[in-house]
Amino acid sequence: MQASVPKQVLDWLSAEPAYRNAAAQIDTLLRIEAALRKAAPELALAVVAIEGETLIAATKSAAAAAKCRQLEPSLLAAVQETTAKVNRIRFRPQRSSRKTLPPIAPRQAIPERALAAFAELGAATGAGRRSATSLQRALTRLVKRQRLGHSR
Repeated sequence: MQASVPKQVLDWLSAEPAYRNAAAQIDTLLRIEAALRKAAPELALAVVAIEGETLIAATKSAAAAAKCRQLEPSLLAAVQETTAKVNRIRFRPQRSSRKTLPPIAPRQAIPERALAAFAELGAATGAGRRSATSLQRALTRLVKRQRLGHSR
């Protein structure tokens, strides 16, 4: 559903040359972005601006920008079908303040033979008693959690 804008406001804005120029520029950028997405949807390019005859497009990473540079002739052809104003495309990687951490490898399960040895050690040292040391209680918890299938 389209938002209701008073007709007087639209008439006033339409009469302003600056508004008409900005609206035309936005329409051009949106058409170019649609053409780029149609030509190479896997690249996820975002059109940033047109400076002179150069289109500036943002990529998700430096590696994606390098891939785009290889595909520039075909991307440029797709853009030129939309507008004749563009003769070159410059690709800028988007900067992210968030660092991506490498995935955490799951811990290996402790072998049953080792768990049995830990359980025996805990029982021999009195881990079940109220006066058990923190090491003894930790051994008991370790064996219990591993046998229940919890790795962390």
